[in-house]
Amino acid sequence: MSAVYARPAPKTAHVPQLTTKQAVSAHTEDLRALMQALYTAYPAELAKSTQVGPREMTEWVFDGKANWRFEGIRRLQGQEALALLFDQAFAGDHILALVVGLETLVFEAYGSHNEFDIPAERDQRRLAMLLCELQALPLRLQANTQMNTVLRQPVAQQQITATLQTLMVRLRDREQVAAACH
Repeated sequence: MSAVYARPAPKTAHVPQLTTKQAVSAHTEDLRALMQALYTAYPAELAKSTQVGPREMTEWVFDGKANWRFEGIRRLQGQEALALLFDQAFAGDHILALVVGLETLVFEAYGSHNEFDIPAERDQRRLAMLLCELQALPLRLQANTQMNTVLRQPVAQQQITATLQTLMVRLRDREQVAAACH
């Protein structure tokens, strides 16, 4: 075969595999940015938890010593914290409940209770369950939250959806997670 007809082999984009700690850290940075953006856009929601600014509150939540247990959301985590978003009696900080719920779901999916004790091995079943939860959350928020909560506002919906999409892409592409969600 002559060189004229020979084609170079197609190059495939190689996405380097993140370590488990790097993956959790990337998810955390996305959720940190979401929290700060939502608090900046909705200071009245922030005022339900504190009198400090969005950056200070975000730093306190992510870097503080509360071990992801906050009195303002009844010390709940994971699915229980997210359930507050759909509880009509809950008049507290919905942004805190959302971010703490998501962040602690991420820890759990990677086999940990916090950002410091992350095992190297990955449980694909747990990661697939996280992917399903992330896929379902925007629809649940749209359908089941009270009309007057900040999470129903168009700006909040856009920011939440964009962040969840980023998390899902990372789970699918970097973690090679495939999920059959019902």
